[in-house]
Amino acid sequence: MSKGKGHVPVRTCVCCGAKRGKMDLVRLVRRPGGVVVLDPEGNLPGRGAYVCNDESCMNALETNRRLNRAFRTENRVVFGQSE
Repeated sequence: MSKGKGHVPVRTCVCCGAKRGKMDLVRLVRRPGGVVVLDPEGNLPGRGAYVCNDESCMNALETNRRLNRAFRTENRVVFGQSE
């Protein structure tokens, strides 16, 4: 057997649909109460979604409804501060 580097988790950006390694994307978490916060360490509990760490995808979060679909909510997503 080969001794490779191992498995690299792949996630999909909710804005552009690009598939990248988990560490190349930013995780967003919907906290109780519907507030969405950044999860830089990737260990906050709650429903998560991934987005590219570039300006175009971050700006698109404000206008499209894909984040609502990812978080399975009808309400407008509200960004907040991490705790």
